[in-house]
Amino acid sequence: MNLYPHQVEALEATKDLNRVGYFLDMGLGKTFVGSEKMVSFSCKVNLILCQKSKVQDWVDHFKTNYNFQVYDLTIPKEFRNFLGVSQGGKYSCVGVINYELAWRRKDLLLLTDFTLMLDESSYICNKSAKRTKFILKLKPQNVIL
Repeated sequence: MNLYPHQVEALEATKDLNRVGYFLDMGLGKTFVGSEKMVSFSCKVNLILCQKSKVQDWVDHFKTNYNFQVYDLTIPKEFRNFLGVSQGGKYSCVGVINYELAWRRKDLLLLTDFTLMLDESSYICNKSAKRTKFILKLKPQNVIL
């Protein structure tokens, strides 16, 4: 994948970090920067939390640009399949779910050794909100904002 110089610079500046935030302006390719950082971690299990309206965009992004098994975790059958694959550890997978639904899927708390990407991390600013409390209970190995 060919990245723009500012994207390469952002990745280079964070190459040794496993907890990063990319706060590039709108239209400068945060999706690709975050995705490339996720790939660099080489975790078998990857979880993306985003706005409900962005779930399909993230699913399409990973299906189009990467070699992962991709699951739309808003669909119960795909959620079950993701849990099965994530526990098997044989395949690299990406699960995409929206913030409003994630905290209702308690099985996500069982995930270990995974990369967590929070798209629009402003959604977890309220420390008293159920979704924020849930996300803080997750135990990711790597975090990308």
